[in-house]
Amino acid sequence: MKRKKHFALIVFLVIAIASVALPAAAETLSWNAVTTYTDGTSIGSATVTYQAYWSTSSALTNLNSLGSSSTSASRTFNVDTETMPRGSAIYFTCRSTVGGVVSALAAPMSWNVPTAATKAPSSPINLRLN
Repeated sequence: MKRKKHFALIVFLVIAIASVALPAAAETLSWNAVTTYTDGTSIGSATVTYQAYWSTSSALTNLNSLGSSSTSASRTFNVDTETMPRGSAIYFTCRSTVGGVVSALAAPMSWNVPTAATKAPSSPINLRLN
């Protein structure tokens, strides 16, 4: 009888471990650096800054800023911190700025936000039969 109880406890623990949520991993959105103006001439040594956005709309309405403007051609973010709806499609875009002149938005890229991952608690230790 004790073995059946312990087996049931172990099965319960395995099920419980498999159903606990994990924290979201950091994701990185990146793009090619802008080196020319729209007429094809070189930007040269001018500073280019970028602003990345995300939206739940493929039409890129209601843009949510993905961090602050910077000279980096990538942006690292956390799905939960950005409050991206898990299990939904979202759309990324970005724009560049040179000398105060802002570019058009980049063509959107869609991404399916993963559902919540699972985080397992530590395993019980020091099992024994009484």
